[in-house]
Amino acid sequence: MTAAACDSGASTRSSSGETAATATPVALSTTIPSGTTLRVGDQLDFLKNLLHLSGQDSDFPYKVQYSAFIGGPPMLQAFEAGALDTGTVGSTPLIFAQAGKQALRAVAGFQYKTGSYQLVSAPGHTDITGWNSLRGKKVAYQKGTAGEAVLLQALDSAGLKLSDVTSVDIQQTQVAAALQSGSVDAGLSIEPLTSAFLAKNPTARNVASTTELPDRSNYIIASDSVLASPAKTAAEADYITRLAKASVYLSSHPGVYTNAIYVTLYGLTQARANEIVATTGTPTFVQLPGGIIAPQQRLADLFQSAGEIPTKVDVSEEFDTRFNQVVAKAQGQ
Repeated sequence: MTAAACDSGASTRSSSGETAATATPVALSTTIPSGTTLRVGDQLDFLKNLLHLSGQDSDFPYKVQYSAFIGGPPMLQAFEAGALDTGTVGSTPLIFAQAGKQALRAVAGFQYKTGSYQLVSAPGHTDITGWNSLRGKKVAYQKGTAGEAVLLQALDSAGLKLSDVTSVDIQQTQVAAALQSGSVDAGLSIEPLTSAFLAKNPTARNVASTTELPDRSNYIIASDSVLASPAKTAAEADYITRLAKASVYLSSHPGVYTNAIYVTLYGLTQARANEIVATTGTPTFVQLPGGIIAPQQRLADLFQSAGEIPTKVDVSEEFDTRFNQVVAKAQGQ
């Protein structure tokens, strides 16, 4: 059995410590032995839906075994336990994985036009008009997640620090309840929770969003053991090919993505779903590392300054570029 993989690529990390600019091309096997299984970590069935909507979820030349997660931290724990081969996370878990010396890399990346998190005010809080109005306020978010990343970068851009706000660390699913009860002044929220909260609380507002590159970037990650296995690497190449083709299809059929994800899955109205996708766009695969190194390094440094990771990390080591040609070919480049 063969996968749609390219003959070679380049890795940002090698045993000799080479960087992306100097790394020796890494040969990718195109042969997937019978009985190969790719264990995939998914969040809210995102990857499964992406493949299904585009018709890319049939005739796999290997077995795909999905595990469902809510958020990056529990997925990283599964990787640490050796239970996953690949999965999808945002920029923040990637930094925490590196800081924790986990043996995994980002092997493909996709982006949106805007980030998925919004700064939402509690009902009646007309004094909160943006990030620069958060000094002295109680802000709800879940530490160690993309929500904290959004807050750190936005405060930094506004000339503020995390110590300028009172952090309320709660699970993402509890942010709306904290806002509604008045126990916090503002919170970091995501769809469809944001739309549901605002519909029930008309005096609450979505006051700010983000376009920072780390906030609108997501990654397919793979363990080092997968990258060392010709069979698993070939399966990974085929899986990434399918995802990249799916993103091309959905970008030319945005209504399919809008209806399936935001209307059918999330239960939003058609009008609200159209508004969200018009703002965020559909996921688009990009070449790694692209322009992510500098903004990702800034984010990692902010996490270190906030005491969330113990030491400075070099984020260029997070990326493995051997699948770039796979993505380019799938996109017809």
